[in-house]
Amino acid sequence: MEAIIGSIAGKVWHYLHEKGPSSFKQLKINIFKDEDVAMDSEKLGMAIGWLLKEGKIHMVENGSGKGYRLNLSLKETTV
Repeated sequence: MEAIIGSIAGKVWHYLHEKGPSSFKQLKINIFKDEDVAMDSEKLGMAIGWLLKEGKIHMVENGSGKGYRLNLSLKETTV
C-alpha cells in the first residue's frame, strides 16, 4: 500500500508542477483519468497528506458548506 500511495503522491507533485494550483476534484479527475483505482479519493487524500507532511505542497482552504474548496500548490523552494 505504501508504494501505491507514494506513486500517487509522485503523480500529484508532477501534476501540480506542470499545471499549477489545483483543487482536490481537479487532481482526482486528472490523476485517475486513465485508470480505475479502488477507493481513489481515499488514496489521493493519503498521497496529499504524505506531501503535506513532507512540506512539499501548500493547501489553502476557501469557503464553507457546499462552497468549500481545497486548493493545492507546490511550496516554493529557496536555494
